[in-house]
Amino acid sequence: MQAALGIVSELWRYPASSLAGERRETISVDIESIKGDRMFGLVDKSDNEIARPDRDAKWHKVPRIRTRLSPALELEIAVPEGDWLAAPSIESDRAVSAYLGFEASIRPFRRENAAPGYSGPLTAERYRKAPIHLLTTASLARLKALHPEGATDPRPFRPNLFVA
Repeated sequence: MQAALGIVSELWRYPASSLAGERRETISVDIESIKGDRMFGLVDKSDNEIARPDRDAKWHKVPRIRTRLSPALELEIAVPEGDWLAAPSIESDRAVSAYLGFEASIRPFRRENAAPGYSGPLTAERYRKAPIHLLTTASLARLKALHPEGATDPRPFRPNLFVA
């Protein structure tokens, strides 16, 4: 029998791209992706630019916005120090806009991702995502060796599976 190369130590789902995800005990994987993963995006209402916290300072606070899915797979968000709000909605957009300091809106990538009755706009994904994002402690160790003063927190990488 072959020795284990690693053990999955954390499972994550990110209902909205660039926003904080939710740690899970289990995840459901279908043919396309992890069920409930990266179904929504956050845009600047003035130009419909999708959030890019890795490249633009105006988006740097976005990863602190928490997300979760209800049992019916409907999105809920919470800005720091805020309550959970159904999203997309006027209330969630108002909370996110106040937190970021400019008009922003959470939008589904596809109509089937939205709650029943949602008739608002959609947004486009920035890129075609991989079905599952896996990160290992070995990868983080190599990154630390290449960049000793850098942080090696796995959260900014937004992995679905973190392998120790």
